[in-house]
Amino acid sequence: HPAPFPDEMPKRLIKLHSFYGDTVLDPFLGTGTTAKVALELGRKAIGYELNKEYEPLITKKLTAVEQCVL
Repeated sequence: HPAPFPDEMPKRLIKLHSFYGDTVLDPFLGTGTTAKVALELGRKAIGYELNKEYEPLITKKLTAVEQCVL
């Protein structure tokens, strides 16, 4: 992905601007980092990505989180 960023960036923003149980929208899902962090913080996540080549990365990232959270 051409613009990766560390988990800490969305983590700080999600904690600052939402509460446990809220839903976080990521309209530019990329590889799913924001959705992954939202789930780890007890939020729900909705996102979409137009580039289908990122789908395996998103699926892998979110599946790993779901297994840890459940």
